[in-house]
Amino acid sequence: MTSQTTSPPSLAAPDQDAAGDFRIQTPAEILQLLQGLQREQTRISLHGANGACVQSCLSAVNASEASLGFDAHRQDPQLQALLSADEVTAVAYLDQIKLQFELDSLMLLNSPQISNGTVLRAPLPGTMYRFQRRQAFRVRPNTRTPQARLPDPQAPEQQLRLRILDLSLGGLALLWPEDQPPPAIGTPIPSAQIELDRDTRFEASLRVQNSRADPDGGLHLGLVFERIDADAQRSLQRFVDQMQKLGRLLSKRPAAA
Repeated sequence: MTSQTTSPPSLAAPDQDAAGDFRIQTPAEILQLLQGLQREQTRISLHGANGACVQSCLSAVNASEASLGFDAHRQDPQLQALLSADEVTAVAYLDQIKLQFELDSLMLLNSPQISNGTVLRAPLPGTMYRFQRRQAFRVRPNTRTPQARLPDPQAPEQQLRLRILDLSLGGLALLWPEDQPPPAIGTPIPSAQIELDRDTRFEASLRVQNSRADPDGGLHLGLVFERIDADAQRSLQRFVDQMQKLGRLLSKRPAAA
């Protein structure tokens, strides 16, 4: 289990009007998804409202006791900060689906059954959010205005300003410069400034999903939104809708003679 401290945007419950969001409240379905996370030993990010961030995985899903157990290390420097947070949100990816749920009454307990000897215990969540990224409409901005500002991996005190090649409600693709070594697949980017146009700007955290050579030079770096607050989701939805409408209008224009 690894950790980091960030200054994340609010992890408010997703806006139900935003496309791609789906609230799950059926206990059997929630249990099935949690068991899938445990079976696959999927990495789960535990985010505290105070900025603490701990990477873990599910060591126990106990349906009879309605509880969860997360792998934990007592020596983790961020563990106490996470336990003191007023709110803790879990974020994970299962079969290309992003899952998000709140954890109440998080407790650190001794557990001789697991190798680390300790476990984070919490009640089963009553609500889970599922983001269907593959169903999100992906748009290609028709200008060079959309950009993302993120820390330079070689010099974190400096920022890179990168062009956004395409985006959706689930993530975006950046043009990574040829002279910069790209971040490895799975690398988290805790804080990025997204600037889509003059009126659409927000902060989000990202995770590197894939990379490939771009025909025009550089790398096509694919990233997913790991955390994005409700206001930013609405702004992103409006921008994607506008680009989608513009694309339909342009496709209907008669070809020049």
